[in-house]
Amino acid sequence: MARGLPVPGLLATRGTGDTIVNHRSSWVQKVATDDGDVFVKTYIYPTWSDRLRNLGKWTAPFRQSRAARECQALNWLQAHDFATAKPLACLEWRTCGFLARATLVTEAFRGEVADQILASASEPQRRDIAAAIAALVVRLHAAGFRDRNLDLRNLLVQQNGAHLTVAKIDSPRFRLVGSGHQADRLADADWQRLLPQLAKFEVADVAQAHRRR
Repeated sequence: MARGLPVPGLLATRGTGDTIVNHRSSWVQKVATDDGDVFVKTYIYPTWSDRLRNLGKWTAPFRQSRAARECQALNWLQAHDFATAKPLACLEWRTCGFLARATLVTEAFRGEVADQILASASEPQRRDIAAAIAALVVRLHAAGFRDRNLDLRNLLVQQNGAHLTVAKIDSPRFRLVGSGHQADRLADADWQRLLPQLAKFEVADVAQAHRRR
């Protein structure tokens, strides 16, 4: 697939491909290739002020970049048979060891963002989607994965007839604990972050029922 993509420096440049998200310090672009679409997410820290301001998070020489953490999470999810976007590359540009730019390249996962599909779904569909999301969270926690970034905008829902698949993306703050444990501080925090978002679509009770099981 690399043969069908621009060179790394161009791939990580704003304006390459179709813009999906465009912020001052980050952007997401979709780039078409003969082998399928890829998503390219780039974070930039162009000045020393930007790098020093993010020193405790992502830019220090001894720290992983946000893109690298997201890539690590995607690799873990894929290795443990969870639906996710397949990571293809993680690229970093550093100055004196300090991060200046980082890019994550993934294959496109064919699904809709959870909050968007919930907004347009009927009540029975919303309840089915909420059940599928809750089932995913239960599986993640049982496997020892604590997301710490569990937002509906970071879940992709794929519909295949009556079957729903929910994929997790964008997990730079994830933590791994021993598998088999459902209840701990980080697991509870995941639920406390997710449930109010589902409550806006009046389906938090569905997720709570799956959690209690």
